[in-house]
Amino acid sequence: MVVVVGISIAALGTIAIDTIGDRGTGPPLSFEAQLCALDDGWLELTRRGYFPGRSGQVALLPRTPMYMTTGGKGWTHSGPWDYLQEVPLVVFGPDLVPEGLHVEGRVTLADVAPTIAGWLDLRPGSQARALPRLRSLPRPPRLIVTVVWDGGGWNGLQRWPEAWPELARLIDNGVSYSDAIVGSSPSVTPAVHTTLGTGTFPSTHGVTDVPVRDENGVVTDAFFDGKSARFIEVPTLAERWDELHDGRALIGMIGYEPWHLGMIGKGAETAGADKDHAAWLIRSSNRWVARREHYELPDVFRDQSDLEARFTELDRADEDLDRKWMGVPLDDRTRIEENPAFIAHHGAKLREMIATEGYGQDRVTDLLYTNYKQIDRLAHYFNMASPQVREAIAASDAELGALVEFLDTEVGRGDYVVIVTADHGMQPDDEAIDAYAIDPNETERDIATEFGPVVRSVWPTQVFLLEDEMDTRGVTVEDVASFLSDYRLRDNATRIDQELFGVGPYSPRDRVFDLAVPSSLLEDVRC
Repeated sequence: MVVVVGISIAALGTIAIDTIGDRGTGPPLSFEAQLCALDDGWLELTRRGYFPGRSGQVALLPRTPMYMTTGGKGWTHSGPWDYLQEVPLVVFGPDLVPEGLHVEGRVTLADVAPTIAGWLDLRPGSQARALPRLRSLPRPPRLIVTVVWDGGGWNGLQRWPEAWPELARLIDNGVSYSDAIVGSSPSVTPAVHTTLGTGTFPSTHGVTDVPVRDENGVVTDAFFDGKSARFIEVPTLAERWDELHDGRALIGMIGYEPWHLGMIGKGAETAGADKDHAAWLIRSSNRWVARREHYELPDVFRDQSDLEARFTELDRADEDLDRKWMGVPLDDRTRIEENPAFIAHHGAKLREMIATEGYGQDRVTDLLYTNYKQIDRLAHYFNMASPQVREAIAASDAELGALVEFLDTEVGRGDYVVIVTADHGMQPDDEAIDAYAIDPNETERDIATEFGPVVRSVWPTQVFLLEDEMDTRGVTVEDVASFLSDYRLRDNATRIDQELFGVGPYSPRDRVFDLAVPSSLLEDVRC
């Protein structure tokens, strides 16, 4: 018998609808059978997210409505499921872009770069196509601004439909794509932003996740904490455009982490290239920075003196002067950006940068990319259905409206295009939808009990293994994948009330993963 488990709740937006049945409690399937039993779309998205030697050695997919938390303390967003993949994609440009055009049909974020390339009469990327109904414009714009709401997928936006009137206005007055998806899994910030920048998927551009393996098998940050973007295997659209014009095009990225650099590329790290504008936050001081060897920090980001006044105003808004906003401390330097006051600071600096650096002031099209991180960051702490996330959406939306109004005056109607999207959706609280939050720490402990300390880390859709330790102990990737193929809920459930079992869809005999295979098979197996 197959029990259909609907976890779509109107109050939470559309989350997912999946099945739990005989596959959950019987013997595990072979690796090939696991791959071929997956939904075809999920398999394709997973394949697009795999790069040999970079991805973890074991590919995972939890059985929805199970998903991983960060050790039971936060919500993740990595996977091929619709509620994480579906994102807004809106193109607005008065007198350049059609008004009120709602386009159906599947598109991905890899289609954005070739669309811009077409506007600039530049060769498109190799994997994607231009967005339908936008393959050409009456003339090239002077400035193209791409705005990414990190974590701002449709599941969160639908939960708070009244929080984004400015985005709704752009949808009504521009071109929107009703079936836009990220296009690959893992659906994580470094990978997806590099897809936006290159017009290719991680299987080609090489940035697969937050951690990746280097040529020596060492697991490291995909952007080396801002020290290098050398893992990007193909040039970005911005790099190709800048090279064509001998550095005369202005290129900029304003974000919160080096992971967003995938939108513009390597800057002067590439021989012969110039230093593009860039700014991101460094956690130790929470000031805007750029890697000076490769990028140039615009002068406007050196001054953060407006923040104190903005924080004070935000603190006063709830009539309780406690230096907190909705439970988030305003004086915690490690979380200084996780509030509407910092969103307003970001927006003001972005507009000031456009004006002072001269973006959009000549006929060589300038490319500017920016990421607002707060929706993602707060959803990790509080989940996507929290009021904190609602306020982050509203504040990001207000800055979108301010940006468009500013561009009307500073650059001029008919000379700019704004593209608005998100890099993924976010998770709701597992208890709110009768889901089960897999504890990756417990999973790692269980692998260690079985094989010894052979795991570097367990991530939501992959496992990184220590191959030297495996060789010493005679353990293979296939051994670990087989173990996880037969990993049951009772194995992972040490931290939850055993009364959960027998309620809703759960049984202690349920397997935790729909997919647990050596990741190398993603290239080899054909179904």
